[in-house]
Amino acid sequence: MYGYYKSPLNPLRISKEGIHLQIEKDGNTLRYERTSSNESIEKILLTKDCGIIINPIEAQKLHKQVTQYLLIDFDKSVFVEPKDTNNIYLTFPIDIGVFISGRKNYDLLDTFTLAKQKYTLYGDPRNGVICKYHKSPVSTSLPNNLNPLINGVMKLKLINTTDDWIEITKSVFDSHEMKVYFNVALVSMRAHMKILSEKIAETEFINSGVKRGMKKALEVFEPSKITVSQKKFTMEEGL
Repeated sequence: MYGYYKSPLNPLRISKEGIHLQIEKDGNTLRYERTSSNESIEKILLTKDCGIIINPIEAQKLHKQVTQYLLIDFDKSVFVEPKDTNNIYLTFPIDIGVFISGRKNYDLLDTFTLAKQKYTLYGDPRNGVICKYHKSPVSTSLPNNLNPLINGVMKLKLINTTDDWIEITKSVFDSHEMKVYFNVALVSMRAHMKILSEKIAETEFINSGVKRGMKKALEVFEPSKITVSQKKFTMEEGL
């Protein structure tokens, strides 16, 4: 499904995993439709022709967005040695963007996800943040056989700056700074988690995929609007 669909698009029909996309001519305009088992979207494109780009996007741009934060809950605890650095692999839920492409620019036309939508609270009810929730297996090697339309792979570097063994059970990220890379078979991200104490850590995304040659996805959120201090998320309510 991912890729660039050049003009002329009339007609364009894509069906995958229960999602049906199509673009058809409607007089002097085009009509975009997306249907699934529980949703139907229709939009009129005031153009005679255009290109369409479909790729994974940052998690915060779904039309029914509840939160920009993502909490990945580990299926097993990870203990990190004092003053040590190690890599683990996690999975994350994928959101998909459909972009309309003109001669010189592109814009977001539609967003959807095939992943189940769950939410949780990180922290106490008064000061905590609502997060998109995802339960992930933890592995020390790159997972295989993931559906690239549903789940991606995150390579997470755990950096323990303390003098103690630290137990990690979760990671929380600000999805505004997601750097998503993909190919036909895999969607991926890389991130760092800097452990500052038993209960505090900083997380940030790294601008690279987990394999060479992966294509960087189009970014929906504008990085220039984020201050430097916002590019990291500080976990202060436990690890």
